[in-house]
Amino acid sequence: MTEVRVGLIEFGKALNDSVALPGLGELPGGQVSIGRAVRGARARLLRGDRILADNLRLGIMVRKKFFSSDVEPVTDAGFLKDVFVAVGRHDLVKGDALELYTDDVVGPDLSRRESVSQVVAPGYDQVTGFHAQVVVRDGVLRFGSLVSLSRGGQPMRVLGLFGPAGVLEELPAGQQGTVLLGFQCDVAPMAGDGLTAFEEPSHDHLERREGVAVVHGLNDLGNGTVVAAVEVPEGRGSLFTVGTRARVLRPNGTTFNERSTVVGSDLRILSLARDGVAVRTNGGTRTFTVGLAFRDLRQNDTIEAYVPADLVPLAPPPLPAPAAVLLDVNSASGPELARVLSPEQVTKALELRQRQGGFPDVEAFGVAIGLQPHEIVRLRKQATAGRVTFRETGVRQLDI
Repeated sequence: MTEVRVGLIEFGKALNDSVALPGLGELPGGQVSIGRAVRGARARLLRGDRILADNLRLGIMVRKKFFSSDVEPVTDAGFLKDVFVAVGRHDLVKGDALELYTDDVVGPDLSRRESVSQVVAPGYDQVTGFHAQVVVRDGVLRFGSLVSLSRGGQPMRVLGLFGPAGVLEELPAGQQGTVLLGFQCDVAPMAGDGLTAFEEPSHDHLERREGVAVVHGLNDLGNGTVVAAVEVPEGRGSLFTVGTRARVLRPNGTTFNERSTVVGSDLRILSLARDGVAVRTNGGTRTFTVGLAFRDLRQNDTIEAYVPADLVPLAPPPLPAPAAVLLDVNSASGPELARVLSPEQVTKALELRQRQGGFPDVEAFGVAIGLQPHEIVRLRKQATAGRVTFRETGVRQLDI
């Protein structure tokens, strides 16, 4: 099964910003604004139009009891419900969102090992799920690290890291501490299990979401390209540009259990048009047409335009060559004049300049030192005549 988006949690919309769990600290609160929140689902962290992190897991999810400050664990939260979650991040703020999804085909990159630990004593709590006392054998185990158990199961996030003195950010080799895994575990940890942590590339962001549009009409051109009439939903990004990457999502379910399956990805926007006129970008308009090489496109599908962080940007146009510095025949030294004149011409130029104070223009200079007409034309591209006061008349050269 490919990626299926099952829900969206938006932070800052819940009645309470956070709740405190003993021993764990504050859990941020959000509201399920699309679909459902299912404990254990994979998640992406969205901030504005950027995806800051992927392969997070909804490891702990609780809600407040009615008319009480106490909390209770939940496995599923429906549309418009408030929940408090742990995903292995300290930096969730108002305006952030967690895009929840499942994907049995594409998983995280587990090629770079960062640390290896051994489970000494596993444990379980009804509210916070699985935890394990571990000893780090090699490397450094960190809060938020992507980890997996040696006996299998899906990769998980370190939701909490604790030592004798309290909360830790990292646990170096040779040290013992407690790792909180929550309800991510497909396989319950056992004494003797290995817990491997993996290094992830450092990125400012992973992807920029440019625009979203819903298909309302289709025209198959018969050459593998489909032109779709689309409309941008209220409150969604609306920038579409020819050449930008796109994916197609197919909605299913109901308002209270909305889901979308990614049925096409890594496509390219081949064409755009507004009012029948081809354009390079939709210019922020809400209705236009999009051309894609995806013949399975259907009415009510959603087209999502995006730019991966690792996409090499188009090279900017070359800068114009800097203007050549012209030689001033009224102030240049002998060696400088020698770059464009013969030794005899340099000697004559210096003598004439000393005698009369300078030359009114390059043409007069060329004639005075005996240059041929074609040589004067060439010299005009290399030289200029600065302002001077002529000794014979005392009249200053005018800038005309």
